[in-house]
Amino acid sequence: MSNDTQKADQIAFHFYTKLFYVLNHARATAEPGPNAKVDKWFNLETPDSDLFPRESRDRYKSISTSLSASASNSSSSLSSPSSSFSSSTGVPPLEIQVLLTIPDLNTNQVLVYLPDSSSSTSTRNRVQPTPKHVLLEKWVLEFTPRNATHRTRDRDRGGREGAEEASGPAGSSVALLTIYKHGIPLFRSLFSLLRILPAWKVAKRLKRRGLGGGAANGMSVVLRVVDPTSAGGAGDILGFGPSSSQSDESHYQTQVSQTLTLPTSTHAFPPVPHPLGTLTLTRLISRIRISGLTSWRAC
Repeated sequence: MSNDTQKADQIAFHFYTKLFYVLNHARATAEPGPNAKVDKWFNLETPDSDLFPRESRDRYKSISTSLSASASNSSSSLSSPSSSFSSSTGVPPLEIQVLLTIPDLNTNQVLVYLPDSSSSTSTRNRVQPTPKHVLLEKWVLEFTPRNATHRTRDRDRGGREGAEEASGPAGSSVALLTIYKHGIPLFRSLFSLLRILPAWKVAKRLKRRGLGGGAANGMSVVLRVVDPTSAGGAGDILGFGPSSSQSDESHYQTQVSQTLTLPTSTHAFPPVPHPLGTLTLTRLISRIRISGLTSWRAC
């Protein structure tokens, strides 16, 4: 592996880690530890966090190796492409969910959903069964490789497989400094955007009330990294309804979404070029108004 390839892998890896750090800093109600390090990548200082699982983080340490392994598996098999993202491209998407935790309710309390445009006299929708979390936002960072035809494989006279290089079409070469420079405005704009979206007010309110550290009602905002190898999502999360991704599918999700679909909005950021493809960040947020953070009264 060339030195440039290693550096390109390193920069791409920090796109994934920086996304988690920026989201965690703006959303999680739990304060970082006193000895937390400061991540300074892309000219933006954010607290480091051990909450990004190591097994999830390690998937993105070497994109070039993952793509090479995927290309080798594809060339040695004549079967149809797998539906799994990780097996078809080698690099699974990083999906980070921002979740509002729901405390255990008393016998005289229920969780209800009131549409934002509804009046005080409108019918409230009772959410059953009561979830442990409500999905507020979903952020997905996806790596899309270039067409497989741009890759060439060298073989020596003995027929042994040599190093695989990214040749690409003419003009597709991306300088390492260019990748880094694209990351600076991306994360700066993300840093600002996170502080005007609805979930920011929720997190600030909970922090101000001192509920982030596990107060009596147990409400907080946490982050969850979705396991791309899992066949289904957690069954205790109220998601975005039928339009949600495969990672949200579960018996619980299907049961609730029959009567409740949370309004959402989606936005894709401009893709960031990489020598082997592109990095694209997409956000999906729930356009619900959250109030009554201390308790829910019985209907």
